[in-house]
Amino acid sequence: MRAWIFFHRDLAIEEPEAAEIFRFQETAQRLDIELEILKPQDFELIVGVRRGWDASYRERSLEKPDFIIPRTGSETSYFTLAVLRHFERQGVHMVNGADAIECVADKLHSLQQLASHGIPIPRTILGKFPVDIDLIDRELGFPVVVKTVRGTRGENVMLCDSREKFGELAGLLGGARPGGDLIFQRYIGASHGRDVRLFVVGGKVVATMERRAANGGFRANTSQGGSAVRYDPPAEMRALAIRVAEVLQLDVAGVDILFDEHGFRVCEANSAPGFKSLEAACGIDVPETIFRQALRRVQMPQGLWRRATSFLKPRGGKRQSSSPSPPRANHRRTSAARPSREVWVGQDI
Repeated sequence: MRAWIFFHRDLAIEEPEAAEIFRFQETAQRLDIELEILKPQDFELIVGVRRGWDASYRERSLEKPDFIIPRTGSETSYFTLAVLRHFERQGVHMVNGADAIECVADKLHSLQQLASHGIPIPRTILGKFPVDIDLIDRELGFPVVVKTVRGTRGENVMLCDSREKFGELAGLLGGARPGGDLIFQRYIGASHGRDVRLFVVGGKVVATMERRAANGGFRANTSQGGSAVRYDPPAEMRALAIRVAEVLQLDVAGVDILFDEHGFRVCEANSAPGFKSLEAACGIDVPETIFRQALRRVQMPQGLWRRATSFLKPRGGKRQSSSPSPPRANHRRTSAARPSREVWVGQDI
């Protein structure tokens, strides 16, 4: 069995995601999988009417793999997406396809997808400059969470606890980089410094950890100094994570869920979730779990696979699901007719 992993950085110990790539290499050797770690930006992408397999990498031709695992996450570039689609069209199975990766890399886009399916999320506004502070106060209130549209490992996320501090931040950002690459979210106080990461593979929750921020902080990411412990999710939370992976078409997903006074809310999903802390907390071999899911997929007859995954596609106008759907909330859709012209999504909470 031959597999590729797409990784956009150098395999150096100091790289945050490199440890996971080393784990994939160790596991592939044990499972007798021929694994290559490739930088997608080093492919030569040539599109034409030529038929048959074609892969040119650093001036050499590569044999066709049985599957590809992209590990570029929210930093996936346009070029990488083009490379993924090039190999998808040549019949290579992707452990998360290009469309799913592109959707999830954009936090607002993925939240819009989830909200349109009635999945509870924090109410969210896409910022523009100058920022309408009155709108933020009226629709979200304070404290308010500020994030970049693209980001990972809890970076570029902050909590503004008052209108005054938010005004100072808005003035600074507006003067530095006018544009619409920030989102503002309603603060979920019940989940301050605490969230749950559910690891979904092949439509099943295979491991779950609860993360807590250090020293009473706001961000619970272990990459930001937080701690992680194994967590036994209730059935409702488990079904919610599976539903998120279904809607976003993710074979492998890290789904982050917040605690709410009314239940749970989805913070975000990740297409290439880190798992170093998850393995330590839960005692699971994540690379083996992903490899075995990919092997089942490529060894399953195509017709049988289409029937097995038919619940992922709309049928007769209604989406089918193998798991209970969370209650449909009274969410508001993106609207360009609002006086402020901000794009906003979310439920009234």
